[in-house]
Amino acid sequence: MPLKLPIATKLLIVLILTALTPLFIVGWVGYYNAQKINAIASQANREVAQLAMSDSSAALSAELEARLLALIERHAGDIDEILTRVQSDTAKLADFATYLYAHPETLKRYAFPSEYEPAPANAMFGSRQPSRSSWLGVFGNQVDAQGRVSAETLREIELTEYMDILFNSVAATNPYAVQMYINTAGQLSRGMPFVDGQYEWVDATEQFAHLPDVTAFDFYYLADAEHNPDRGLEWTELYWDPAGLGWMVSSIAPVYRDDQLMAVTGIDITLKRIVEGIVGLQVEQTGFAFLMSDSGQAIAFPERAAEFLQFRGSFEGEFKENEAFKHSLREVRDLDFQRLIERMGGGEQGLRTYVDPDTGEEFFFAYHPIPVTGWSVGIVVPVQEVIAPALRTNAKIEQSRERTAEALNARTQSLLQTFLWLLFASVLILVPLAVLFARTISRPISALADGARRVGAGELEHRIRLRSGDEIEALAKTFNQMASDLQTKIDETERANRELTQLDQLKSKFISMASHELRTPLIAIQGYVDLIREGKGGMISEAQRKMLDTVSRNATRLARIIAELLDISRIEENKLVLHRTPVSMAEILHEIADEQQPYLDSRGHHLQLQLADDIPLVEGDRDRLAQVTINLLGNAIKYTPDNGQLVIRLYAESKPLPEQDASPQTKTGASTKPEQHWVHLEVSDNGIGIKQEDLGKLFQRFSTLGDITKHRTDKNAFMAGGTGLGLSIVQGIVQAHDGRIWVESVYGKGSTFHVVLPALDTAAASRAVAQVQAAPVAADAAKTVEDERAAFKVIQFETGHLLKIDRPEEQRLSVLVVDDEPDVITFTREMLEEQYEIYSAQTSATAIKEAISQKPDLVLLDAWMPGISGYDVCRTLKRNSNTRETPIIIFTAATQKIDEERAREAGADGFVTKPFRRDQMIALIDSFRKHL
Repeated sequence: MPLKLPIATKLLIVLILTALTPLFIVGWVGYYNAQKINAIASQANREVAQLAMSDSSAALSAELEARLLALIERHAGDIDEILTRVQSDTAKLADFATYLYAHPETLKRYAFPSEYEPAPANAMFGSRQPSRSSWLGVFGNQVDAQGRVSAETLREIELTEYMDILFNSVAATNPYAVQMYINTAGQLSRGMPFVDGQYEWVDATEQFAHLPDVTAFDFYYLADAEHNPDRGLEWTELYWDPAGLGWMVSSIAPVYRDDQLMAVTGIDITLKRIVEGIVGLQVEQTGFAFLMSDSGQAIAFPERAAEFLQFRGSFEGEFKENEAFKHSLREVRDLDFQRLIERMGGGEQGLRTYVDPDTGEEFFFAYHPIPVTGWSVGIVVPVQEVIAPALRTNAKIEQSRERTAEALNARTQSLLQTFLWLLFASVLILVPLAVLFARTISRPISALADGARRVGAGELEHRIRLRSGDEIEALAKTFNQMASDLQTKIDETERANRELTQLDQLKSKFISMASHELRTPLIAIQGYVDLIREGKGGMISEAQRKMLDTVSRNATRLARIIAELLDISRIEENKLVLHRTPVSMAEILHEIADEQQPYLDSRGHHLQLQLADDIPLVEGDRDRLAQVTINLLGNAIKYTPDNGQLVIRLYAESKPLPEQDASPQTKTGASTKPEQHWVHLEVSDNGIGIKQEDLGKLFQRFSTLGDITKHRTDKNAFMAGGTGLGLSIVQGIVQAHDGRIWVESVYGKGSTFHVVLPALDTAAASRAVAQVQAAPVAADAAKTVEDERAAFKVIQFETGHLLKIDRPEEQRLSVLVVDDEPDVITFTREMLEEQYEIYSAQTSATAIKEAISQKPDLVLLDAWMPGISGYDVCRTLKRNSNTRETPIIIFTAATQKIDEERAREAGADGFVTKPFRRDQMIALIDSFRKHL
């Protein structure tokens, strides 16, 4: 909606903008340049800070890289040296044991043997008394239930006592060896532990109670023929020491006699001794080192590294069945981290950067192999900590930059404030001057606008008085003259509208009265024609009979024209009454095609019905929908030359019918829903067609195409004439059913009329049919005999209590005829007196008196009576006990559904339109006789 502003406001805005725009532009340019200078200075300072940060970060990173590579190489070399020394001592133990097993016959009993005892409670045999000798334990199937061993096992025990010589030698020279041991294939285990260089004896029968098989542990089987076919030195995985010395690894070597594995010697070293430097290593604030085996298992790392390495376990362990420290670095973090672990496991060395995908933090990652074992040392340092000095320097530069920016902003804001004060002072001076000038212009315009509003509101006598001395004053005078002229024109228009309204009312009343008055004389015309044709006036010749047939046809035609006039009147007044029921359009088309076949044959036309399957029902007035079809088919017959081709199609469709598809001339009606189900009727012909310029007036009342003087009067003849009301009535009926009608035509080739009607959905159709079947009375079911639809109608109403006249067949029935027209009474008497005994009454009061006193068998009652209407007479007789059971037939010139409804509501038992046929009336009266 456009913004509405008074003209004074608009003038004020224009004046202020005109005066202040140059000042505003100058101030804005100055402020913009100051802001731009500020931005340039800030950008220069920022670039200097970034350059300093970049250079210092690169220098610090390069320094750290060199330091990390040297550091990790030193630690890897230290560990490799320790492990090489332990591995060398392990080889000495294996060589000595090999000699013992190869030459047992050369040895006597060891000089310092231990004392051995059975330990049946622990399923073991071994040394149980403290001494300076090695501990001994025999396990598993080499011990019987009493804890005793075989003689062969005793000889092997005595043989291995000599290992104490080398055990003591290694302990004295190698500070990293915490325990030397030998495990034999015969389930014998001997060892000598040292804690901080001091020998510590253990009770093996308690330490290793119920141990089933010593060969099942990796410190044995890793050296067997299957796992170590080269018979070289091996290293175990990390495991928890049963003596409580913590996590350790073993260097082991096999002992063979010929090709038979006799034993495995080994040296335990605690992890603490070899990785103290690694675990304690700290680079920068949080950097750490870790040790990894060639299989990717973590061997040692500080607790602060657990989160980075995603270790969720415990740093404590338990000596169970070969339980090792399990934390594979090949299964943690992302693919980039796993690639680094693969490089370490492959024996590579180097330095890379790694970015944590979750936090985005960047790390330096250095790694170096330990050749003797294939292990690898890694060091991880956050990059942020390395460049921390550079960040601090950058922070100082940034603070300096911010102070500079604040100073520039302060100067810019000062300039802006000066400009705003100047602008404010200008406004204080300009606004009063602009207001004063605007009022000199706006006040006359406001007076002119107020005058226009009052005149527009109906105060046509109001006049505008201005003395501005300019063009606005001249405009006010012109406006006053226009108001005077407008008042004159409006008075003339109102008089014309009143006359038109009166004429329209008179027209409607005239059509209604004329239709009624025209149908009344038709009673006598049609009735006497029928009597003469039946020979009541004497014998007639064949020529006279043909003349009477012509009179009868034209009377029927006149009755139809009168019915059409009434239909037009009802449609114009929006009073067209529809008797809505579920209707099958397919059934209607079949019936009409059969009825119209004689006319089709007379013209040589061929009618083709194309009816789709499963056509849904429509809710409508069956008679009115039949009238639509008859009219469209009748036009196709009339405007198609002989031997034409006519097609009627009927099908269902589901789609919206947008209004923009229809032109104002050819498509009428409205779509009731954006999308719904429709029943589509098409009536096509290959006749003369319609010119495009005539399509716009096709559905207008009393509109006929072509020269009416050339039309034929035979309704079925080619180019037969008509009243020009048919299509207008059809349009009204279709619209009353919420449908649409339009035509498509090619002049000289034919036309197609389209009718679409809303279809009932399945559920609604079922309910409607069920209601009709369950309550035929409520649905006003009627037995109707029709001749020339809408021209003659004879109906017997079905009621809950069907009245029957109890008279013998040979006894004549008495009929009371009530009508204010003497000619109608005379004609009716002559028509019916041969069959019945006739009484008559010309007023409503006389009719009531005669009915009660004479008690006729049936009353034939006119609906339109002066004074008391026929409907009121019917109600009176139906309430009287003497005439309650007397059948009453309403007959009237009014033919609409509403007239039938009024007859039903009054209690009538039948309904007959004027004019009526003698045989139809007799059949209706006789239908009330009780036949035995």
